[in-house]
Amino acid sequence: MAQRHDRWYTRIFSDPHVVEDLMKSFVHEDFVKVLDFSTLKKLNTTFVPRSEKSRRADIVYEIQARGHATYIYLFLEFQSTVDHYMVSRMARYTFEFYQEIQALTKTAYLNPPFSILIYNGDRKWNAPENFRSLLYPSGIPDKYLPEFRYFKIAINEIPRRELVRIRNATAAIFYVENSTPEQLGKNRKELISLLSAVLKKQGAPIVQAIVDRLVKTYNIPVKSKSVSTVEDLLEVSTMLETKFKKWEKNVRKEAWQKGQLEGRQEGRQEGQEEKTIKTTLNAHKAGLPIATIAMLLEISTEKVRKILKEHGKKQSV
Repeated sequence: MAQRHDRWYTRIFSDPHVVEDLMKSFVHEDFVKVLDFSTLKKLNTTFVPRSEKSRRADIVYEIQARGHATYIYLFLEFQSTVDHYMVSRMARYTFEFYQEIQALTKTAYLNPPFSILIYNGDRKWNAPENFRSLLYPSGIPDKYLPEFRYFKIAINEIPRRELVRIRNATAAIFYVENSTPEQLGKNRKELISLLSAVLKKQGAPIVQAIVDRLVKTYNIPVKSKSVSTVEDLLEVSTMLETKFKKWEKNVRKEAWQKGQLEGRQEGRQEGQEEKTIKTTLNAHKAGLPIATIAMLLEISTEKVRKILKEHGKKQSV
């Protein structure tokens, strides 16, 4: 699943229009206003050494700003656990990238980077975003300490209402990723409205990619995977409705079966407990020592004493 997830995200964020949406709508920094998005281009980074397999999902773009190039480094993180040392990993990957750039270009200066972490896990991302936050306090002046900071975009922290308001391709991607199956089923009209806006603004390919994601993730049996018109999206909406009604029915059935099973288990446990209490009281009444009773019933002597204390008087009444 993780590898499919990586490939899908790599495919999505290989579209410059999606990255433009990402920067304009989710990176609230003044420098974004001076970026020339007509110059945005994805770099071929196959020459960059990969220390870990997951880094195959990282994407680097180059963009001009006031006559100088800047690198936008997208770190796509799919793990369900939060990596406390992520800032250290990202710094290492970034400097490895610059080592290769310097070796190829032999330039005296390097283009500035802007590193973005896109986190798609379920847990809240609470890892340090600044490298210095990992360091113990010391008397070493700050000017001698390494500096590195990334910009975090945690999909699970963005309200879906905000994504609906933004109404662009990246917002639609995050909407799908930030919704449970139940939420997608209940809000399918909202999702289709959002995808329709993207279809009109940015065309069919990006919407097709999002629909493909839905189809594969939730095993939706659409009649035709091709999505090029609003009518096609309405068909997807119908398929979503059918799929999630079936999903809700199965959830209710599983919940009922689980309740029945737990009820039977509790009943057996209660019956066994009553049998243990009765046998303990009868054995004690017959004069057997507490240690012997515990051994025969395979329970602790403490439990035997507790039974005799709580139920012994009731028996003698």
